Amino acid sequence: MIRRRRLLGAGLALPAAAHAQGGGPGWAPQRPMRMVVPFAPGGILDQLGRLLAEPMARRLGLPIIVENRAGAGGNVGAAVVARARGDQHLMLIGSTGPLAISPITEPNLGYDPLQDLTPVSLLNATPLVLVVKADSPFRDLGGLVTALKAQGKEVLYPTPGVGSPQLLAQEAFRQAAGFAAAPVHYPGSAPAVLAVIAGEFPFTIENLVLVAPHVEAGTLRALAVTSATRAPLMPEVPSFAEQGFPGYSAGGWYGLLLPAGVPEEEIRAVHAAVTAALAEPEVMRKIAAMGAPPIGSGPLEFRSHIEAEMARWRDVLARAR
Repeated sequence: MIRRRRLLGAGLALPAAAHAQGGGPGWAPQRPMRMVVPFAPGGILDQLGRLLAEPMARRLGLPIIVENRAGAGGNVGAAVVARARGDQHLMLIGSTGPLAISPITEPNLGYDPLQDLTPVSLLNATPLVLVVKADSPFRDLGGLVTALKAQGKEVLYPTPGVGSPQLLAQEAFRQAAGFAAAPVHYPGSAPAVLAVIAGEFPFTIENLVLVAPHVEAGTLRALAVTSATRAPLMPEVPSFAEQGFPGYSAGGWYGLLLPAGVPEEEIRAVHAAVTAALAEPEVMRKIAAMGAPPIGSGPLEFRSHIEAEMARWRDVLARAR
């Protein structure tokens, strides 16, 4: 229980969702739609939202305004949309943290993504990568694990915050490898990566796109990607599965959601618009540059994906003792 508390830290308590009324028959938007990005400008989720907004707006025939509502690891922005039940002018670009991790780690979150939001499409998934400082003696996962076990004391590793996929990916790695470790939470990925470069920690697991420039610059060394197979942007880096961790996988994923209670006509129209946008060559190229090609899915598939992710990370947390 002590380890679980250290993983979860002090969670943010959001007010209970005050559901608005709405969602009558048919879909007849009278004003521009707002696409809420629950993180600050410049990140992958923000880039993805702005990339999709224009081609989706063309197909829907109305403007889409991208609105950043950052805070609490994405929970604040997700709650804005979740509380707007039936609002036909609102959508969310959501991600792993606020959709599948916070709901199982935050007892007073204030929203349920499967009750208060309508999944539309899974958009993209990006692998994470385990990195060490470039002059580290470790050149493969086996060597790192052997050294971590030999320390005989708790190893510290940096994370970009409570509720992040990076945190749970590292806890899952710790459990699979069998060494003692505890997280040190930073207010974002950039300072966590810089702490590894400075030699303050032996490793971290972070977003591939974020660490790739440091690997190319020679300040970090990549040892393993968390995807089931090798990542297109780092084909020379083996996966965890290739290095003795079969079944291990982790990563960030992103999807489009609407508030609960919107008309079926809107769900179908928005799904058709985002599916067409994902198929545009330039959109495909730019999303692939983020670490993985676009996915695209139906609403039911996306809902099942969220449910499966919740179950997987709930199991990891249950073993965090």
